[in-house]
Amino acid sequence: MVVLVVVLVLLLSGGGSSQAGPATGAAAIVPADALAYVHVSVDSNRPAVQQALSLAARFPDYPVISATVQTRLGAIVSGSGSARFAQQVKPWLGSEAALALLNTPTSTAGSLIVLDVRDRRGAQAFVTRAGAAAAGSYRGTTLLRYSSSGTELAFVSHYMVLGQDSSVRAAIDVASGHAPSLQRNPVYVRAAAGEPADRVLDAYASGAGVRRLLAPQRGIVGALGVLLYQPALDGVTLSLSAAPGGARLRVHSAFDPSLLAVNGPRSTPFTPTLQSAAPSGSILMLDLSGLDRIAPHVLGAGAAAGLAAQIGPLLHRLGQQLGSEGVDVRQFVSLFHGETAVAITPSRGHAPSLSIIARTSDETGAREQLAALQAPLAQAFQRTAAGEGQVPVFNDRQIGAVTAHQLSLAPGLELDYAVSNGLVVISTNLDAVAAVLAHTRSLTGDAGYRATLPGSPPRVTSLLFLDFTQLLSLGEQTGLTRGARYRALRADLFKVRAVGLQSTHGEADSTAELFLQIP
Repeated sequence: MVVLVVVLVLLLSGGGSSQAGPATGAAAIVPADALAYVHVSVDSNRPAVQQALSLAARFPDYPVISATVQTRLGAIVSGSGSARFAQQVKPWLGSEAALALLNTPTSTAGSLIVLDVRDRRGAQAFVTRAGAAAAGSYRGTTLLRYSSSGTELAFVSHYMVLGQDSSVRAAIDVASGHAPSLQRNPVYVRAAAGEPADRVLDAYASGAGVRRLLAPQRGIVGALGVLLYQPALDGVTLSLSAAPGGARLRVHSAFDPSLLAVNGPRSTPFTPTLQSAAPSGSILMLDLSGLDRIAPHVLGAGAAAGLAAQIGPLLHRLGQQLGSEGVDVRQFVSLFHGETAVAITPSRGHAPSLSIIARTSDETGAREQLAALQAPLAQAFQRTAAGEGQVPVFNDRQIGAVTAHQLSLAPGLELDYAVSNGLVVISTNLDAVAAVLAHTRSLTGDAGYRATLPGSPPRVTSLLFLDFTQLLSLGEQTGLTRGARYRALRADLFKVRAVGLQSTHGEADSTAELFLQIP
């Protein structure tokens, strides 16, 4: 909840002077080994902050959330009192604010809030009126404490720091030169390199922070941790900026070069082409190189988020069964080692189709591998389909001049594939296979795609398009979005029309650039 307060409320406040980039001095009084750090620009004179406020106002729940979090932040800085944020806090608040989660000897992270103060006298008068009493001193700095909440605070340089006693003292150690700062931590410097000047929020997590704070969680937070964490990860930053038509999100990861081999083979950069083969109207399209290596990682993130948690174990059992029947599963999976796209496409009168499209330079070899898989695959599904009174068997289906192969598993459940024009197409719907092979209307012609991924993508390690509105509608139809939390956020979530992502990597780093279309 504290993170939400700091991130959301402070975007709604402001002070200070206009500048190209945000003030970033708060990191100079945060301990170098911080597990996580969230920094917000609160300078309302910066055009970037003004654009962010304008963007936030497009969301239906903005007024309610704004009032709620301002009340919460007022309570934090006043020791659980009833401070009026706009009248009593905003006048002395400066141009930046931050929250740090600190490394401790225990399993619980310490917390430290850092607020830039532009009116020291006004801030001191505020905390005195709110009931903060002297609690000794440390390294010549006066310590104050709210008896009602136990929160300790101190004024360090032009900042107010709040948190547990140990957290406040750690900040004083850094400010007085007795301990290193996050700002000078080489890992933080590398992870923060290239952050956009127009950002309004930036966040950092060390490798240990991702492993300890994010990865063990469930839901979206846990999925983010699974996606970010790798054994060689040193640190990662996230930067958020408002942009015409939406928002930009940049995720930059820095790795330990000596440990990169632990991560396994890296994705090979490629020039994406399969977005032009994905059918128009696709809800999702993920184009990458090395699906055979990346798929387990993505499925793990999906399971952490509570989405299709059984797919990974199901595929594992299927692979074991096929292997027991003499199928060289590794050789089959190698079909997806090069450029491969995964697409989810609506199907009229049927459930959405899942398609895998792969480039191949050896159509004959691909046909032979898939043909050798037909009998074992039909056998593997025979027990499942027997209850439906249908024996699974492959049949040929013509799509123009191309022969496709269809395995009917049960009424409304099928598996189709075809090899043509240098493509291997596998899908749960024959119409989707036909749409790829016909190549008359592709995803690149859709307005949502053009808004989030304009132009010709450069060499990337992955390319993602997500029609977020369609995805939410699909979730509602299938009952995946029934919770009270979703209902409370529904109107705001539907404001995000589509998402586009491009990722690249360097020698010891990787960058993901996302654009969220918010018309």
